Amino acid sequence: MIRTTATFVLMGILSLPAAQASESRSAHAHEHGHGTLNIAIEDNRVLMELEIPGVDIVGFEHEAKSESDKAAVEAAEKKLRDGAALFRFNGTSCRFDEAHLEDHHEAHDRKDSHDHDEEKHSEFHVSYELSCDDASRLSEIAFPFFTTFPNSEELEVTIIGSRGQFHYEVERNAPKLSLEN
Repeated sequence: MIRTTATFVLMGILSLPAAQASESRSAHAHEHGHGTLNIAIEDNRVLMELEIPGVDIVGFEHEAKSESDKAAVEAAEKKLRDGAALFRFNGTSCRFDEAHLEDHHEAHDRKDSHDHDEEKHSEFHVSYELSCDDASRLSEIAFPFFTTFPNSEELEVTIIGSRGQFHYEVERNAPKLSLEN
C-alpha cells in the first residue's frame, strides 16, 4: 500500500512523543501495565502504532527460550496481528489492511540492586494500516485489547488528524474512547 507524504509527516510527528516516552521509559523504571498507542488519521486512512511491555502481552519479559515461552510469544503475536479483534472503530466502517509486528528485547544495568545484573525488558511494537469508509465520522474507539491482554491496565493514546492532536488515557475499567468532542 502506498503512503502519502502527509501520512509520513503525521507518523513522524507521532513518533516524536513515542520516541521521547521510550527514552524516558528506558532511563527510568519499566512500567508494566502501561503502553502507548499513536493514531494518525488522514482522509480515509488510519495508521496506528502500538508499543506495549512484553510482560503485559505474554506475562514475562525474558527472551523466550523454552517451548512453552515460545508458544506464548507465537500466540500473542497472532493476537496482536489481528487489529480488528483488539480495536473497534464506531461511526464508520474500517478495515485493517496490514499489520507489522516487532518484538524488542533490551538489557539495562540495574542501578537499584546490589547484584549489578542486567535487567531485561521486552516490548512489542505493532503498526496497523486501516482504510475507512468515512474517517471524519469516526465517533468512538472501543478497546477489546484489554480483554485479550489482561495484564495491560492502561494505554496512553495520541490521535492526530484534521481536528488537531489529542492525548488520552484509556484504562481497563473504561475501555472506550469517545471522539465526539
